[in-house]
Amino acid sequence: MSFRQSNIVHPVNKTKKQEAEDEDSTIDDIIISKFLNVKDRINIEVADSQAFSNSLIQQRQQVVNNTSYRRTIESWKPNSLQQLVQMIKSLSRGKPIIDQHWIIFYWIACNIEYDTVALFTKTFGNQTAEGVFQIKKGVCAGYANIYKYLCDQLQISCELVGGYSKEYAFYKREDAPTETSHAWNAVEIDGHWYLIDTTWGAGPFNDKKVFEHQLNSYYFLPRPNEMIYHHFPDDQKWQLLKRSIEKDEYMQMPKVHPSYFELNLELVHPCNQAHVDFLPDRPYALVLIRAPSDVQLMADLKLNGKEIEGADRVIFDRQKQIYCCYFAPTNIGKYKITVYGKRGHSQDGVHRSALELIMNVKKIPVSHISYPYTWPCFHDLGLKVIAPKHSANAVWNDDTSYAEVLMQAPGDVQLSCDIQYNDVIIENGSLAQFNNEKKLWQLLFAPEHTGQCELIVYGKRTSGTESSSMPVVMFNLNVTELRHPMKFPTTYTPFERTKCQIYTPLDGILKKGSVIPVHCVIPNALDVRLDVDFKRIANEGYADSILQRRITVGSKEIIIYAKYEQESDYTRLAKYTVE
Repeated sequence: MSFRQSNIVHPVNKTKKQEAEDEDSTIDDIIISKFLNVKDRINIEVADSQAFSNSLIQQRQQVVNNTSYRRTIESWKPNSLQQLVQMIKSLSRGKPIIDQHWIIFYWIACNIEYDTVALFTKTFGNQTAEGVFQIKKGVCAGYANIYKYLCDQLQISCELVGGYSKEYAFYKREDAPTETSHAWNAVEIDGHWYLIDTTWGAGPFNDKKVFEHQLNSYYFLPRPNEMIYHHFPDDQKWQLLKRSIEKDEYMQMPKVHPSYFELNLELVHPCNQAHVDFLPDRPYALVLIRAPSDVQLMADLKLNGKEIEGADRVIFDRQKQIYCCYFAPTNIGKYKITVYGKRGHSQDGVHRSALELIMNVKKIPVSHISYPYTWPCFHDLGLKVIAPKHSANAVWNDDTSYAEVLMQAPGDVQLSCDIQYNDVIIENGSLAQFNNEKKLWQLLFAPEHTGQCELIVYGKRTSGTESSSMPVVMFNLNVTELRHPMKFPTTYTPFERTKCQIYTPLDGILKKGSVIPVHCVIPNALDVRLDVDFKRIANEGYADSILQRRITVGSKEIIIYAKYEQESDYTRLAKYTVE
């Protein structure tokens, strides 16, 4: 590689485009504040205020957690429906009504599989209690029928409820359902009415229309004001709500999953609506969700079941204490937005589906945007991407040797970076340095060849106990032409920790015998020295945190060292090789 003096990267003043982007951020803040200040939010309340007393909640949790019940029920091998009834009666004898219901719920949820063939072929067959017991399969009517039958045998109150549900294909329909599509049960316990759905309690459908047999105890006595989001009864009395919900209103409400309530989430915008639109004069939509401080959210945007890369971004606004979820579709179509959540901010644990929304895009704004992939610690560290703005792709110019990402970070955060091809890191292909004048991290990436590569930025707090950096954000880079490939100098951890910056030379491979200018920012050092071919050269050119001098390149390497207060020896910052 021939020696080529790299362009000096100088601080620049704000362009009109950057000023416009700042103005956009201000307008977004105004829009967010407007949504947060909406007063007339819908409050859905349970009709029977005494139904979910602390005593009932405690009893319910105790019975759900009762491992003795579970082991006993799992050991049953009834040969007939009558034998099952006798087993349930024997275990239920002398037990509270809530325990009797759980015994029935648990057996059905664990032993009856959803009949997907019957559902998709519309050949439902025998959905009586006997018919379902015999083949251990059924659709919702069969689940509800066998539940009522077993309750009748124990002489405990139970009713069949017919209506509509927001099942897996609900949002694919274009209009409101006209025929009953689901069945569940209502039960009376100590003078209060509750809802039960053993169909959904037995497990979900996945995106491939496959039933996954998996117990979900949420549907054992769920709160009616939560159930109404996905279950709408034909008879309004089984809503069990203080104010009944109309079908049109139900159709407009978002589809929520149990974790939405378990994580105590609140959809602020769109308020109680399933459909999301572009913000005025913006190429993206905004969803606002209020969540407890220990809850972590993420999201995706899908079209025809395929996730759209770079189309979503989730930010936690600490000042407003709210999650701002941005979505930027790429084409027209009916998109599904899914928000996932989990409790805790560690990397452990699984984000579960919490909320589903729809974005019906009929026209794409001219100024299309995309978002880079971010890890949760991006927001935990308080980071902000300055450039490229609103893009998952870093900018590449054919007449340059490297791409640039600019990021803003708190003073106690240190960044580093890598460039990768097919998950292989390019050695000396990246440089992370700090622009002390602009207070921005400048992350530079030098590709080896043309093609697609990934730019990964890492971060950590210097004030914390964690010693290793974590990935925070990833950009794509499409290198169309590479006229002047280069390598950056090797930098060491103190270079990033002390927030140094190299103006020149940026090329890490120098030409033997050449005379080059050295211009670096090395903050707060007591002294700076250069070693050429392992020999220290005369100290000169360092003042007020700036090293600026000319040197003659030797035949092996050049190393820049700095000496800091409270350190007994010089610290290695950067190394150049020679060809």
